[in-house]
Amino acid sequence: MPRGERKRMMLQVRALRRRVASSLAEMTTANAFRKRLINIGHLMVGNFGAGVIAFFAVAIAARGLGVEKFGVLALVSTFIQAIERFVSFQTWQPIIRFGAGLKEQGRHDDLNAVVKFGFLLDLAAAITGFAIAAGLALFGAERFGWPSEVRNSLLLYSGALLFLITGSPTGVMRLAGRFREIAYFQVIAMTVRCALCAIALAAGAGLFVYVAIWAGTHVLGAILLMATGFRQLGRIGCADFMKSSLNDMSQRFPKIWRFAALANLSLSIRSSAQQLDTLIVGALAGAGGAGLYHIAKRIAKFAQQAGQQVQAVVFPDIARMWARGDIDSFQKDVARTEGLLLLMCGLGAGATFLLADPVISLFAGDKYADAGDMLKVQIIAVAALLAGSVARAALLCMGKELTVFWLSVASTAIFFTTAVYFIPRAGAIGGNYAHAIAGVFIVAALWIAYKAALRSIPSPGFRPGAPSAGLDDGF
Repeated sequence: MPRGERKRMMLQVRALRRRVASSLAEMTTANAFRKRLINIGHLMVGNFGAGVIAFFAVAIAARGLGVEKFGVLALVSTFIQAIERFVSFQTWQPIIRFGAGLKEQGRHDDLNAVVKFGFLLDLAAAITGFAIAAGLALFGAERFGWPSEVRNSLLLYSGALLFLITGSPTGVMRLAGRFREIAYFQVIAMTVRCALCAIALAAGAGLFVYVAIWAGTHVLGAILLMATGFRQLGRIGCADFMKSSLNDMSQRFPKIWRFAALANLSLSIRSSAQQLDTLIVGALAGAGGAGLYHIAKRIAKFAQQAGQQVQAVVFPDIARMWARGDIDSFQKDVARTEGLLLLMCGLGAGATFLLADPVISLFAGDKYADAGDMLKVQIIAVAALLAGSVARAALLCMGKELTVFWLSVASTAIFFTTAVYFIPRAGAIGGNYAHAIAGVFIVAALWIAYKAALRSIPSPGFRPGAPSAGLDDGF
């Protein structure tokens, strides 16, 4: 065979091999994406079911307590949830961010250390949250003129914070791929809440009983998650994680403390808008306005949680892709998931605009009819948060947590500025306007930052290397 012909054949064989390898990689990515869709489906069904059942519980409580008392319940639950968010380190994020690559590499000692690191942060956050909430209830009641009923309700609900060690078991379950269980825990908790609310309504119970129901079912959901999460430790090779050493964590996992601290600060800042908004509405528009506002937010919350859960499904996979330097698959997965999120946003917003008024009037009563308009505005903010969730996850994988933090600061500042302007002029719905404006800003800013981060990748052969590696942060 002539030398030139042989060379052409070798080139053709190499080209064929590249095409086959590319096709296999595409099939693997497609299969992984289909599996992810199944996991997202479980989370969506569970989240939707929990949201519907929770709405019935809220509607029953609203009927049983009336506008003013229900507003107090909303303020108490918001107060406790705000403290929970402020002290939480979102430890599932560092567990996945640093642990996804370790699990693939079989580095079980290091993975054990990361899980222990997350668990101890969870434990410290739970104790700190309880101390803050109980202290404010005991010593702030007189200073702020809270009645004894409110003080006792806060003390009762603050005890729930001791059980909310949920970040590390959530991270373990996500590394183990156990999304189905996560999806349906809240369905169980909300079903119990709804049943107990129906009993309380029939018995003519007062505010304290409904607070006990809210706190108890909050604890129930956390216990189910913890029990199942810690049973999965053996599946990822972390059955003896408490025996691992945390020495030299900063050297073994560069920037892990910064990542955990920024996860806490970012959540605290975002939550100040998501939790303190009801308190601001209560201060500027009264407890009745806070009750209406809470109903609109509670209905929209299931869509917001859906965005968080989509991020939770995507995060482990794209973290692994980034850790092994598979930038092409990383970008494709982010783009595919964003397309899915945009479809969900469109369908959800359309359904809300059509059904908000009749659903609220039917289940909560005509006295809560104004919550329909609030819900229509709030769904715009929720859709924006949902659309930005995958870009947030991608930036965290790329080591751009400081960028995410500063964008959260800017978005929250926009929310508070616009809320203080709109609520005195438009009433409780002004809080929804502020959320919508801040939401549109954050989704645009996250995607601009993500595209900029992609452009800053040094070369086509760039490999982040270790799980803790990433691009230099621009801030």
